[in-house]
Amino acid sequence: MAETPLLQVKNLKKYFPIRGGLFSREVARVHAVDDVSFTILKGETLGLVGESGCGKSTTGRCILRLIEPTAGEVIFEDKNVTTLDKRSLRHLRRDMQIIFQDPYASLNPRMTVGSIIGEALVIHKLAKTRKEREERVIHLLETVGLSADDGRGSLTPLSFDISVTDVDRAPSVTHQPDVSVAPPSSLRRRNICGILGRIRFNR
Repeated sequence: MAETPLLQVKNLKKYFPIRGGLFSREVARVHAVDDVSFTILKGETLGLVGESGCGKSTTGRCILRLIEPTAGEVIFEDKNVTTLDKRSLRHLRRDMQIIFQDPYASLNPRMTVGSIIGEALVIHKLAKTRKEREERVIHLLETVGLSADDGRGSLTPLSFDISVTDVDRAPSVTHQPDVSVAPPSSLRRRNICGILGRIRFNR
């Protein structure tokens, strides 16, 4: 019997309108993603390769519905992500996560590093006590190459290209999601493939 796919993307499209004229009517469209299809089995890793601006990151955002696709289907564990309501989509966030291309787009500079990581544990109710949450935060910091001491600090003194990106990864792998979307720039900054590999091995 063939294995059931974890994720199926079918004829995914994302067009951005170009508006012009006195009444800002749509005069053309940018085809950022045009008829993309692929299948991923559980435990597999898929890389989208292409020149800058070809739609790799947009594809990832459409899969997670961080932006709405123009057409197509995204099937995750037999659920059509493109038709889910807001409540169902919120529950799905535990199983499908993104590591943002710009870490500062998802991090609050007023919070400590530990609080940023622990927030995901609170939202998804993954730690019953404060002690358990603190232990999980330390474990996650170590998973992405940081120390427990880093958890007590803020983002300001951290290295922009290395440590801040590592902090951004930790909430994204807090609950070991089934699908992790990582834009190419985040892959270049540090060895995130190794991090995701260790998480997959420990599941």
